[in-house]
Amino acid sequence: MPRTTRPRSSRRRKRSYHHRDLRNALVAAALDALPEVGAAGLSLRDIARRAGVSPGAPYHHFRDKDALLAAVAGECAQHLLDALEAAVAEAGEDQRRRFQLTGISFIRFAVMHPAHFRAMELPGMLTKMPKETRRRFDQFYEEEGRRMREAQRDGVIAPLPFDRLILAATSLVHGLAHMIINGATEVRPGDVEHAVQIARDVTAVFGAGVLPRDPK
Repeated sequence: MPRTTRPRSSRRRKRSYHHRDLRNALVAAALDALPEVGAAGLSLRDIARRAGVSPGAPYHHFRDKDALLAAVAGECAQHLLDALEAAVAEAGEDQRRRFQLTGISFIRFAVMHPAHFRAMELPGMLTKMPKETRRRFDQFYEEEGRRMREAQRDGVIAPLPFDRLILAATSLVHGLAHMIINGATEVRPGDVEHAVQIARDVTAVFGAGVLPRDPK
């Protein structure tokens, strides 16, 4: 009896990627999966399925799940670092402007890269970034923290408790970023220009405070 084969159209097809493209496709699939399954629930088999490749394909680039998570965390951090470094370069030595522009740049990052933003917000993800990226991240925030304290001593920024000042600012930009990318504001998805304008307005309110001004 002659052997029968399934028609080609019914066979399960696997996508083919060039070497570098496969790595990027796996990272992208992980970014999409993380908000749904979390870091603990991520598996290379599931990521292979989402990327449309064989179960063994991820092992050409990642020895295990932790290596994939490190790549995802590194890519997220790199996008954010690029945004933050561009902000302080634009602001120059004006520390109040640096403070505001880093907040605005964080929101711009979230709107431009919502999957990266959501992945970074997951518990423990930042601890998984590669050591060199972590070092750069820490250096950036240490330098900006030093500048902020110096600006407080010089009377440029209010002498509020430093940790509470940073917590308040961080809560504002993280909260606004979440609201924008989750559709809780009038900003249309992906409308970076509108999101940045909203971020400017809101950070300006934070900078001015809400206490009444002396009309004189």
